[in-house]
Amino acid sequence: MNCRKRIDGKRLMAGLLMTLFAASFLACNSFPFGYEKISDILTSPSKYNGKSIKIKGKVIESVIAFGVGYFAISDGTAAIAVIPAKTFPKVGEEVTIRGQVKNAFVIGDKSLTVIVEDTGGK
Repeated sequence: MNCRKRIDGKRLMAGLLMTLFAASFLACNSFPFGYEKISDILTSPSKYNGKSIKIKGKVIESVIAFGVGYFAISDGTAAIAVIPAKTFPKVGEEVTIRGQVKNAFVIGDKSLTVIVEDTGGK
């Protein structure tokens, strides 16, 4: 009976370790999957509107005036404006952004789609 309890404890510990490993694996930003393509977001903005997404790319523009502004990020497929939660990254910096897609306006077939960065961001 005592041996069986030890085996069950080992199985429980192995299960907990596997769960922790899987959770950290999925949360890691260094893996090349789990990111939306900016071109997909811009091609179908209504599909992504209001959804939380993750993108990765290089900052190509940063506009700031009186502490308000945006920066643009390109992932090689397209570029999109990001409304930052806190700080503005430098042009040329590689960043990972988690945020919510917002259609700022839609007029006919024209739209302005931005990403509002989550407060836990970058």
